[in-house]
Amino acid sequence: MSERTIARSASGLSRGRLPLRLVIGLFSALLAVLLVSAAIFAVWCRASFHVWPWSSSLPDRVTYCGRTYLGPGDPVTWTEAEAFENGAIRKVGHYGFGALGWSIYANPQSEQARTAVYPPLPCAMGVYLRTDDDRVAAYTLSGGP
Repeated sequence: MSERTIARSASGLSRGRLPLRLVIGLFSALLAVLLVSAAIFAVWCRASFHVWPWSSSLPDRVTYCGRTYLGPGDPVTWTEAEAFENGAIRKVGHYGFGALGWSIYANPQSEQARTAVYPPLPCAMGVYLRTDDDRVAAYTLSGGP
């Protein structure tokens, strides 16, 4: 290598410029880390919440109060859900990851009523996930006590 070539490459680095190969390598590594992270997140969401994070469909099961509820049923209005539950349904939790999740609504039994028998009764026989402003999808309790 001639002194002129060494001086040119050294002066290029001293001015704060990175070689193109290094920039492409760093960008490729960053892109690979982002893609692997997104794949891990997607698989985790599917395993934890039974739905892919990009899916607009509802999960096929919901976990609330230590129990599994299967669904979703056909969406019903708030009025229909409250009539079926013989009372007002209220928000009792959240299912999913942040903004990708859904609010859980139910008409839960009081702790005293639940624990008055052995084995304790479930918190609710059914839960609802909000699908839009006036509609909820019903999920029913899976299994026995």
